[in-house]
Amino acid sequence: MSEYSGPPVTPHDPSYQPEIVEGESRPRVLPRQDDAELDREDAAARQFTFLIGGIAALTLCALVLILWLF
Repeated sequence: MSEYSGPPVTPHDPSYQPEIVEGESRPRVLPRQDDAELDREDAAARQFTFLIGGIAALTLCALVLILWLF
């Protein structure tokens, strides 16, 4: 098995410069965000996550109790 000699080395033209293309259009303006609506959606998502976590925790506790009793 031979040793890896590294990637192939190809000579390049030292005077080469990539073409520079300047953008002609300005970046577009993003729409304003409704911070109150974002806060309400965040609170609803947090409540849903806690609900699912609570159901999972109660299910786990019930399974452990059932396995412990039987």
